Amino acid sequence: MNKLKFYLKKGQVVRDKTTIPKAKNYLKKARYNLETLDIFNKLNSKSTKQLLKISEEYNPCEWIVICGYYAMYSAALALIAKIGFRSKNHSATMMLLEEYFVKKKLLDEYSYLLLKNAEFQKEELAKLSSAKHKREIAQYSITKKTTKEIAEKIKKDAYSFVNNCEEILENLSK
Repeated sequence: MNKLKFYLKKGQVVRDKTTIPKAKNYLKKARYNLETLDIFNKLNSKSTKQLLKISEEYNPCEWIVICGYYAMYSAALALIAKIGFRSKNHSATMMLLEEYFVKKKLLDEYSYLLLKNAEFQKEELAKLSSAKHKREIAQYSITKKTTKEIAEKIKKDAYSFVNNCEEILENLSK
């Protein structure tokens, strides 16, 4: 059984054409997550901490990573919504991205025409996977330190990924 059938059978992926017009809302959510990331990033400055009466020790880097990942994940949901799928699972979402945007395995003529316009690069998928791992470390670990370098990398990757997804969605809408 291929991965798509597995996730469909488990109910973690659903074919749902009503999601197609919702793709823009997922992208909007991705942009809001980037705004939240920027807010947390601004909390790194000494003057902002003083103004807001935040302790000098406060380190928002873990939340920068978390927001960056969710910005990327929401953009990924926008892409799969655009081709008529809903996902209830991060691994299932990754599989859909790979099947429909990386490998370009097409199930029907409509999907073929959509995918012909999309040029989703494998590096983009790797960025999302890496961000998920870093988000899990930042969110759940108390022993691993989320560094400013990791936060900066996720911030850069998140903007790149969301921008790329937005471009793909624009091309799919033409």
